[in-house]
Amino acid sequence: MPMQISISNAIGGGGGAQGSGGGSSFASTNSFTFDGNSDYIDLGNPASLQITGALSISAWVKLSASASGVNAIILKDNLGLRCYDLVTTDDGLPRFVIWNTNNSYLVDATTDIEDGLWHHVVGVFSPSNSLKIYVDGVLEATNSTSIPSSIDNDNSPVTIGALISSNVIFWPFLGNMDEVSVFNTELSGGFAGSDITTIYNNGVPNDITSLSPLSWWRMGEAATYTGRNWDLIDQGSGGNDGTSDTLPAPPAQPSTDVPT
Repeated sequence: MPMQISISNAIGGGGGAQGSGGGSSFASTNSFTFDGNSDYIDLGNPASLQITGALSISAWVKLSASASGVNAIILKDNLGLRCYDLVTTDDGLPRFVIWNTNNSYLVDATTDIEDGLWHHVVGVFSPSNSLKIYVDGVLEATNSTSIPSSIDNDNSPVTIGALISSNVIFWPFLGNMDEVSVFNTELSGGFAGSDITTIYNNGVPNDITSLSPLSWWRMGEAATYTGRNWDLIDQGSGGNDGTSDTLPAPPAQPSTDVPT
């Protein structure tokens, strides 16, 4: 079965009504539904997503209240070759991780988003400075301890909705996802008019063209069904189009491989 697109799927901070980006013509009315078992989006390993410096990742997610274990949002990781992850933990907390010389550095949010409601999550890496994570426009945690100057650039794929290792799926996302974007810059946040408050837009997805995303997958919008898979068109500058796919899950998810 192909991944499904959810139509007229309202996004608002905490599940509010669908809006139109503050009165503009911009609207986000579709999202992708992930089955928590076999669905994911393959983005390959394009050069522009082999980011080793400043990095920001943004996504709107509605994680099912019945989700369990780690749920992958977007990552460049295959368990052996690891670069960066935006996931949720066993406790439903958003987690942002980077690797440098195979050592991990992470920051956890404090809000459990495993509630069946829409939330906006952003992870920001500031080289040699900090890792930050935001939920619904609010800075929830900062890690500034021995933060490295760069991220490893290993030959692993970039995927949305799951981690793929040896042609097996791990950490499959259960729920809906929309408006996923990657920046090779540090998004500003924590104050009115900042980049992250602009994206969050009081709980209504916004047109982020002015923020110059490297990649921006609108999920339901600008997606076409080929008869087997969905093709997602990158609305950012990177041209990193994606394709939906499915793989069987292993009998048990390996707790030892939770990104820590």
